[in-house]
Amino acid sequence: MKVSRLVMVVAAVVLAAAGGFGCRKQAPAADAAVAPADVAAQQAAPAARVTGPVAKVNGVDLDSKDFYAELDKITQGGARNIPEDRLAKIRENVLNRQIEEELIRQEVKKQGIEVSETDLAAEFDKYKARFKTDEQFQNYLTHGKTSIDEIKARLRDSLALNRLLTKLGKLDVTDEDVRKAYETGIKMYTEPEQVHAVHVLVKVAENAPQAEVDAAKKKAEEAQKKIKGGEDFAAVAKQYSDDAMSKEKGGDLGFFRKGIMVPKFEEVAFALKPGEMTKEPVRTAFGFHVIKVLEHKPERVKPLEEVKDQIAESLKNRNMFKARRELVEKLKTEAKVEKLVQ
Repeated sequence: MKVSRLVMVVAAVVLAAAGGFGCRKQAPAADAAVAPADVAAQQAAPAARVTGPVAKVNGVDLDSKDFYAELDKITQGGARNIPEDRLAKIRENVLNRQIEEELIRQEVKKQGIEVSETDLAAEFDKYKARFKTDEQFQNYLTHGKTSIDEIKARLRDSLALNRLLTKLGKLDVTDEDVRKAYETGIKMYTEPEQVHAVHVLVKVAENAPQAEVDAAKKKAEEAQKKIKGGEDFAAVAKQYSDDAMSKEKGGDLGFFRKGIMVPKFEEVAFALKPGEMTKEPVRTAFGFHVIKVLEHKPERVKPLEEVKDQIAESLKNRNMFKARRELVEKLKTEAKVEKLVQ
């Protein structure tokens, strides 16, 4: 009995030393003893959140709620695993940006700049028009964790800044500026030669057996014969074409410039005149094509008169970034700013 008890005691000691059953690899006892301290040392404690203002700008408080709301959007409420040094930089950038925005708001008020509800509504309508459907817009609000009120607030600030910089003469664009930008970027205002084509594609691999190639060519020839016989191209494309992207549109490929299609297809399409169709199916890496060109646009350089407003707006936007930066730097030198968080 004593022997049995002794065996049981020894077994218990061995099991305790081994750290339990199974095949899991166990850490040495000494390491396990210090692990909690090591982990605590390696993990950076999140910065304590303050209540009340995070900064004062010329005596105006910047509310911590706004600061942490913006910070949480970037960090996903702390869900993202961001190193502490980078997180500190993010906090600093958010705070600096909010300070700059308050400086601009104060200058806007000082200069008597106003944005009416009518102007804001018009700007919001332009903003919302960027979305194809209301559903897309609602998805943006949900996934972007924003609201219509927040969007309107940003648009109001943007309009006010634009008017402020305009009043200060920082966004002026002359006719000479526009002309120089036009001449320098003439390629941007050049529409390349394009064709509008429809096609029927009968697919066959480049390395397909000859029997498959012959069958594909025969099917393409049959489609072409029907079109030549007076049948509607779109109807034939829907019946015969293997191009899933265009068959339901009657084989319509829309307009395309050189360099978009495979070389052989492009060569034939650009050689055809509007209304002409290939005399026989054309073989490419995709298979056999029956091609018909509907329209042909030659290369066209847009005249300055047509694009001058677009260029002026582009130059104005470019000037705005520089003018905003210069304005903020000037306002900072004149302001009293107290940062209350790090």
